[in-house]
Amino acid sequence: MKNTLDAATKQMASQIIYQIFPERFAIGGGLSSAAKLAQAAYSHPDIVKRGWDDTTLDQPWGMQFFGGDLDGIAEKLDYLLDLGVTGVYLTPVFTAPSNHKYDAVDFFSIDPMFGGEAALLRLIAALHAKGMSLTLDAVLNHVSDSHPWFLAAKAGDATKRDWFSFTDDGGYLCWQDYGQMPELNLSTPAVRDILYRQPDSLVQHWLAKGVDNWRFDVAQDVGIEVAQEMATIIAQRFPKAGLLGELNGFSGSWFQAGGGFKGMMNYWYRTATLAWLAGEIDALQMNYALKDARAAYGLSGLLCSWNMLSSHDTPRLLTTVGSVEKAQLAMIMQFTLPGIPLVYYGEEIGMEGGADPDCRRPMRWNQGDWNHAQRQFMQDLIRIRQSNAALQYGDVLVLGDRLAGNALVFLRYTDIPGEAALVIVNLASQPLMTKLLLPYSHWYDGVPLHDAFGVAPACRVQAGSVVLNIPSQSAAIYLVSEPYQHYNFFKLRNR
Repeated sequence: MKNTLDAATKQMASQIIYQIFPERFAIGGGLSSAAKLAQAAYSHPDIVKRGWDDTTLDQPWGMQFFGGDLDGIAEKLDYLLDLGVTGVYLTPVFTAPSNHKYDAVDFFSIDPMFGGEAALLRLIAALHAKGMSLTLDAVLNHVSDSHPWFLAAKAGDATKRDWFSFTDDGGYLCWQDYGQMPELNLSTPAVRDILYRQPDSLVQHWLAKGVDNWRFDVAQDVGIEVAQEMATIIAQRFPKAGLLGELNGFSGSWFQAGGGFKGMMNYWYRTATLAWLAGEIDALQMNYALKDARAAYGLSGLLCSWNMLSSHDTPRLLTTVGSVEKAQLAMIMQFTLPGIPLVYYGEEIGMEGGADPDCRRPMRWNQGDWNHAQRQFMQDLIRIRQSNAALQYGDVLVLGDRLAGNALVFLRYTDIPGEAALVIVNLASQPLMTKLLLPYSHWYDGVPLHDAFGVAPACRVQAGSVVLNIPSQSAAIYLVSEPYQHYNFFKLRNR
């Protein structure tokens, strides 16, 4: 059961990432939405200007603006540090006509709405001063139909024509038939050169400016071969840079192919977790979802993937599950399953919101709007995870598939004997009362276990087993302790 990981993988797996939709998080300099939206960057006639507390629902798609920017994020870093966050992920920040910026017109400039390049550099400096990382969002698959590259290609520029895929009927390939987002032709060498191959390419340019990691949009459209080539090239100049892909589904093939993205957005966990909480699948499928991910992703791939329960593309957690109690069970799974917790802004204070654009409501900064108990619960979860090596980068042994009932059960463990955590999520309407055999050699007879949240009673390992008594609709995170003054269970010589 020994699994040796390199230091870079352990470091990456130990992160807590906070996702921000920059247009909706905070406005720098104490400005109101009205004052910020009066700036020249918002003068386009199609823009709809909103107050920070206005609804997101009655909008032309992508053109409703509230005024959030990068300086606003920099001013809130102490809030994130207090929560326990170690890194920030931003949806696209490059110059684009929309509020979401997935339709770039210039990959080499930061949108003036967000404060331009100077604001990005200020944010990078502020993050690094606090020991935090920055992950930017790259869209290699498509651009805006007003991007100069596309306008030139459409006008017949021979040097840009094959950067896109035009059809015989005068049309062109575009992302999911959105004509505003023509697809780049990644088979063209010049396109790969400007996106990631050359030292002054999109990916390398911003890494050189201090960006730490990249998340790549619509990984299935980027493709495994491009991801592999990009990873090889980037590693030569930026060996510490993390490259992560977005795939809304099971990502096993991306790791089995070798190379490419270090991790993926683990929508697989989200699908399984929410389906189980909703009663759409049983515990057997939930336990097998974890087993399947471990088998197909590999340990490193699973540990370096983002465990997410919501994002700018999905309804918020509380809206989806319908109760704080179920939301907290989902969060326990998010922070204890192998992988990097990805917290979508506002989830820690209980923000609600349905499908896009409702999930992109502006962040609530009035503490009277907060669910303070929810924020404290997440702080506690982060503290528990970050103080336990097994929960950060340990391997996983699934045990719930061998129990009757409706529970997810798994053991996390590192290669150091005794460094482990036992997690039980009991979704049944009655307590889980059973003896569980533990096929793990380094929780010795008599080792005491306590639930980190104090919900389940303490117990002791008994000859390779534990007696569980987990209340209904609750979870336990069992950790070990050394109870004796003159005796140690976990001796250094066993390490």
